[in-house]
Amino acid sequence: MLRNRLISGFSLAGVVMVLLVLDAVLGHAPSLPLLGLDPPLSTWLRHGLFPTVLVTVLTALLTRELIHLAHLQGYRPLRFESQFFAIGLVLGPYLSYNLKENGLFYDESWSGLWLTIALAYAFVMQAVRRGTEGVMINLATTMFIIFYAGGLGGYLTKLRMEVGGSQGAVLLLYSMFVVKMTDVGAYFTGRLLGRNKFIPWLSPKKTWEGVIGGVVVAGLTSVGLGHLASGYDWLPGYALVGHTWYLLGFGVVMATFSIAGDLAGSLLKRDAAVKDSSQMIPGMGGVLDIFDSPLLAAPAAWFFWTRLAPLL
Repeated sequence: MLRNRLISGFSLAGVVMVLLVLDAVLGHAPSLPLLGLDPPLSTWLRHGLFPTVLVTVLTALLTRELIHLAHLQGYRPLRFESQFFAIGLVLGPYLSYNLKENGLFYDESWSGLWLTIALAYAFVMQAVRRGTEGVMINLATTMFIIFYAGGLGGYLTKLRMEVGGSQGAVLLLYSMFVVKMTDVGAYFTGRLLGRNKFIPWLSPKKTWEGVIGGVVVAGLTSVGLGHLASGYDWLPGYALVGHTWYLLGFGVVMATFSIAGDLAGSLLKRDAAVKDSSQMIPGMGGVLDIFDSPLLAAPAAWFFWTRLAPLL
């Protein structure tokens, strides 16, 4: 079990790192003449394509798993439509940014409008297909899946695109690495030192020692990565990456949201009476099992780097 978990974990981490590093390299390049691309096409490739594709694929798979969990409980969310609207929330920041870069338009209000359209469509489909049967449950489940998978996942692409360039890719990788190191720290600390159960009815294997270990590892990881980025001048626009206390605070915040996200995923699975959301990833379960902690941490990371960091 542990062997499969490690193999799957390192493989997934490798894919994510390669895509984000490639995105950072392309984002730093002024143009791509060797590829023979016209400037508009070059812009779309250089600014966030790879992380957007990655998050889009994960969102589509996650939405599918959530629909399956809902069906196990007798709920009937819209299938294709939930995936369509969730993916739209992930693609929105990428599309808006690159449209602006090509001299067209930019508007941050699209996400609210997109959710409104999704709700209106869900109402219409409920009326056409099911009448008054389970109106609130079906609509609530549909909108929850759209917001949970796409709305929260969209903050990953939002962070990448709002910061822009290579710095956007670096900060996205930085933030998600801290989040996943929380999981790693909690897992191994819990296995080695765990004695006191955290929430035994929800996650029997989680312990207070593991939670504390995850927070400590996240804080140390944030500080170490921040000073490394400062030393190599990877984030020239962010002076706070040289300040230990800011970085430690960021690590603790990411760990807190990571743990909350993990508990949220456990609640969803416990409610559906399943151990894992699927068997897609050997040793780790499904997409929800690996994506639950980044989902809740993504808005906090976006707020820290795009709203709070410029003030520090």
